[in-house]
Amino acid sequence: MGKYTSFRANQKRVERGQLHPVMRGIGCMLFAIVPLLSYGIAVLLVQYGARSGWPIPPDWLGTPSIHPLLLRLQGLLPVYDFIYRQTNLTANIIFAIAVAVVIFGVISILYGFIFKLVGPPQYGPTDEPPIRKKVKQYKR
Repeated sequence: MGKYTSFRANQKRVERGQLHPVMRGIGCMLFAIVPLLSYGIAVLLVQYGARSGWPIPPDWLGTPSIHPLLLRLQGLLPVYDFIYRQTNLTANIIFAIAVAVVIFGVISILYGFIFKLVGPPQYGPTDEPPIRKKVKQYKR
């Protein structure tokens, strides 16, 4: 064997930057599921908060307002009708963004723990082990 080669059998190497296909699928599902889940939770939170007296600004509650110049665009009237039918839309969107940040934070922390447990070892076969110095205890 050469100086810079390992004695182990050649193993299939995953190139750096390549993701496992399962991880791509999970990321794609999370990209679609987390915003929908966070909006549903936000609707429930806003309804509960309005009943319980949470300090939600009154401008966020009720039907949203649209600028009069935008109302002149006749092609967007179905969109405006849909927006006017939504109650508490502003509060729902703001709460949904906050809930999505929390959900993504929890998922990233869990992913970090799982990667630390299951991921590749810190040192490879050609790495030198860390230096272990014996330090004498300080005496006066």
